[in-house]
Amino acid sequence: MSIRGLFYLIVSIFFFSFCSLKSDDEIVSERDIVGTWNWQESRGGFSGNEIVTPESTGVTIKLVFGGNEKVTVYTDNVETGTYVYTIKKGKSIFDHKEHYLLTFNEMTYVILYLDHEELCIQDNFTDGYVLIYTK
Repeated sequence: MSIRGLFYLIVSIFFFSFCSLKSDDEIVSERDIVGTWNWQESRGGFSGNEIVTPESTGVTIKLVFGGNEKVTVYTDNVETGTYVYTIKKGKSIFDHKEHYLLTFNEMTYVILYLDHEELCIQDNFTDGYVLIYTK
């Protein structure tokens, strides 16, 4: 490969890498979390292989995030608490890197995925669960 070809290859890789980066606002927006989220499944636990669902437990959980930085938790359609929530950058215990963290009710979760249809969070402690919610 010629020097010129190598130069164009490096510039192309840099350009595509730079263009694929998202701003912090695009990655996780607090607006995306506002709304009603229904628990679908939790995976993890001590063995790491446990799968828990509303069907397997007979329990439904709903989180209602408001634009007022408050979340109301419902268990089997009964309100079980209202808490202040925050979303901010912080370190995960798993890789010690910066991630978006969701905190409420004295618990901190790593936001693995959040869009207008799905919320996937992980307990930020050993032997925790990955929890999946949908709108």
